[in-house]
Amino acid sequence: MTTASTIRRRYVTAPIAGKAIGKGAEAGRLVHYRVCGEGPAVVMLHDSPRSSRLHTATMKMLASRFRVFALDTPGYGNSQPLGLIDPAIPDFAEALREALAALGLEEAPLYATHTSAKIALALAARGGKMPLLVLDGLSIPDAPAPETFINAYMRPFRPDADGAYLAAEWVHARDMLRWFPWFSRKAESRMAMDAPAPEWLEDYGIDLFSAGPHYSDAYAAAMRWNPLEDLRTVQVPTRVAARSDDVLYGFLGKVPVDQNDRLTVERLGSDRDEWLDWLAETLAGAGTGAASPPPPEAAPDAQAGYVDLPQGQLHWRRNLSGSGRTVLALSAPTTLEAQAWAQALAGSRPTLVPDLPGFGDSDPLAKPDADLLASSLAQVIEHLALGKVDVLAIGLAAPLGARLAALRPDLVGTLVIHGAPHMDIDAAFNAACCPVIPFDAHAGTHLHRIWHMLRDSQVQWPWFDGTQGAACKSAALPEPAQMHAALTGVLKQLPRYGDCVVAALTAASAEKWREVTVPTFVTLGDDPAQRDADEIAGLLRDGQTFALPASPQEGAAILTAVLGAAVPAAS
Repeated sequence: MTTASTIRRRYVTAPIAGKAIGKGAEAGRLVHYRVCGEGPAVVMLHDSPRSSRLHTATMKMLASRFRVFALDTPGYGNSQPLGLIDPAIPDFAEALREALAALGLEEAPLYATHTSAKIALALAARGGKMPLLVLDGLSIPDAPAPETFINAYMRPFRPDADGAYLAAEWVHARDMLRWFPWFSRKAESRMAMDAPAPEWLEDYGIDLFSAGPHYSDAYAAAMRWNPLEDLRTVQVPTRVAARSDDVLYGFLGKVPVDQNDRLTVERLGSDRDEWLDWLAETLAGAGTGAASPPPPEAAPDAQAGYVDLPQGQLHWRRNLSGSGRTVLALSAPTTLEAQAWAQALAGSRPTLVPDLPGFGDSDPLAKPDADLLASSLAQVIEHLALGKVDVLAIGLAAPLGARLAALRPDLVGTLVIHGAPHMDIDAAFNAACCPVIPFDAHAGTHLHRIWHMLRDSQVQWPWFDGTQGAACKSAALPEPAQMHAALTGVLKQLPRYGDCVVAALTAASAEKWREVTVPTFVTLGDDPAQRDADEIAGLLRDGQTFALPASPQEGAAILTAVLGAAVPAAS
């Protein structure tokens, strides 16, 4: 049920600011945000390396009085990075200006904390139109940190082929919450704060891994930026605040209130409920009673988005290059294989890759169900007005593609099955396929368990079978960045990441395969997951087999030719 406190996630396309470079610059930059509530609009920004996920609890508490928008800073959460080498705070401020303009929120009061406080202040000092700026925790050092310190503090985040970075980044994350600087592990460097709750640490880890190599972009920019000049010149009413347990509390005495009558300082206690009351009253006092603007319509050429379903939101990404029907690529439990094939097909066919429910940024179903999941996919196709699509269903996701084709043949032109779970699997297989992986707040062992499961799934079928008969003879390991993206998607839904596989395995039966009536091609190859190819093709009303290499780079041209021969270029 949708309520005022139901948080929805959205994207808006903002113009590329400043000197941004890179592919797709002409199309704008995707800004990801969360929104909930009813009433006048307010905007919230997060610190680094967090995302708008940081504000979810606060958003729900403010939802009865405001329509709250929480934005992901470029390079954090799901927002695309600026594309600049060593971006500065004014670069982020200009990007914020463009994002607020795209959302129609230039005149909404703005709350920003830590890193984003400097970004928001820089915008306000450079013509920002917000009626009130609330800065919760603002660093005002005597001098910017030296580059040697910044380089040590902002150690590069580099996913590697061996997974060694996982241990290093987990230690890094924990130590950043104990010492300042984190690499000075001495008693005198210990911060005066308790260890966070496991739930907070889990969210922090998700945000850190989501930002990945970009985690330091705004973080380092804030370390290099002295906000004193902006504080002296800002003409927007600005409240600089901090709670007594904030490591930046001591900087409140350096706010130049004697040099700018637009500045006020608020010294707050550590009680969160009192802080929340203060924040709500402060935002309400901004003097704006205007209702929030309606959310902008998604651009028809959007690269990513959400579909709102009764059971939650389903997230998708697509590539519009190429011609003909869109290829809907499905893999499970992650999008690792689907994204690889979509990338290989880019330029020849438009592609669409959804996060299946329970993975990544798609909400889980109430319980795993193949037909409900297929219905969700149908709603995505209809939402994007794609007409008929061709479906590439890979491995464990094959039965889900088959259910979509069986239930909605009006939406599927051709179905390609590239590997599939065997029809003689048992309960032990089901249990081992997507094991429960508990979050480990102490040693971070969940990271290694996920990484090795994903890596093994690329070289053997099933992933937990180390026998020679399970080895994929033509397997190739993904690039570290691809592995990292898949791992992060599992982290976002750790308790439910296997739901789509559970649903798929319930539909891996001869009876279900016989319900597919659309033209279907089943691939032959060296992958043990293709063992049942002939049997599956024989169960289908219009099925046949063809040889397809395991490598997307080698097989894309063959797949394109098969699809092109089977159906018209467009419906």
